Formats: sequence, structure tokens, C-alpha cells
Amino acid sequence: MRPIERNARLFAFTTLAAAVIACSGGCQGMGSRRVATAEPGLGGGIEPGSSVAAAPSTSPSWVDRHPLFSKPRDMYASTNSNKLVKTAAATVVGVPVGFFGEIRQIVVGKPSDSPKY
Repeated sequence: MRPIERNARLFAFTTLAAAVIACSGGCQGMGSRRVATAEPGLGGGIEPGSSVAAAPSTSPSWVDRHPLFSKPRDMYASTNSNKLVKTAAATVVGVPVGFFGEIRQIVVGKPSDSPKY
């Protein structure tokens, strides 16, 4: 084997190993995603004729409007297993489904799944 080929293989192996090490330690400190809960409903202490302020309308974020980003997140959240399986499901299934959903949204012109708020 020539020294140039050996150096190229060593460089490729080292780069791949560094990328795997860098990516494997990045998600450890993320913590769990906490969801804000709504306030409890009001009891019978409301005076007749008075009104309660309406909740502010929440518009979907840009992630919710693009299936390329929302489908992997949904796959990760819906898989009930360890983090490695959840990440694999989001990557192997969620990214292609999101890609085709994004293409469909470009062709059709509207999101395939409208979020229900």
C-alpha cells in the first residue's frame, strides 16, 4: 500500500471517529422537554353577566408548518423506547416522511396535517 493511500484512509477513519464522538456526547445535557399546562378552569364564583378573558390565540411555529422538521420530532416523541431507538426512528423514518411531506406541501400548497389548536 502506498503511503498516500494509507494517509488518506487514516484521515478518513480519524475524521469519522471524531464525528461519531462529537455527535454522541451532544445530546446528553439537553434535559427533558417540559410542556406548560393550562390553568385550571374557573369554579362557580363568576358573577352573572361578567365575562372571562379569552385565551390568546397561539399560531403554529415555523417548525409546525414544515413537515421536514415536525415529522422527525413527532416520531421521536411517539416512540416508547430508549433514546437510541427514538433517535433511529426519527432519523430513519421521520426524515424521509418529512421530506415527502415537504414536497407534497410545495406541490399542493398547504400543510398536509393542520395542527389543531
